[in-house]
Amino acid sequence: MRRFLATFNILALLSGIAMAAALLYPWWSLQIQYIGLTYVYPYIIRGPATTVIGYRQTAQMPILTGALIGSVALCLAGSFLGRRAGRIALVAAGVLALLAAWRFYVRAGSIAARYGMAVQGEAIAKYGAGFSPVHVNAKLERGFYLVLIAATLALLSAILHNKIRLRSR
Repeated sequence: MRRFLATFNILALLSGIAMAAALLYPWWSLQIQYIGLTYVYPYIIRGPATTVIGYRQTAQMPILTGALIGSVALCLAGSFLGRRAGRIALVAAGVLALLAAWRFYVRAGSIAARYGMAVQGEAIAKYGAGFSPVHVNAKLERGFYLVLIAATLALLSAILHNKIRLRSR
């Protein structure tokens, strides 16, 4: 048991920490003319645009959040596990986080398409059956990029799992 906890993969540990931090930051933001700034997290939508969109949380959001929390747990476990089990856990964490980021992007794209705008950039969105065009500035935020970086780190740490393990003495 002592040998099991004596080594850990520092890159996998950093990946798990970065994934956990990504949950704290917004993943997408909408600055809507006359309405204000709204932030979209993987688990909730915060801001005045919830009245425009029509909800504060989708049915997909709890699943997305669970997948991300599972990825964090797999990264942290994979950093302490041995060769094969550690690699499997880290690959699963990286793939799961990338799938969560992809689904979030697809969902944001469907919301943006509903109003005739892009996921990232400036546009004149059509609100209210096209009778009220408003200027919208949408952008992917640091949480989205942070989870992409963390997933890449998890996959990289799986590849280098035996070479970057730190031993405590």
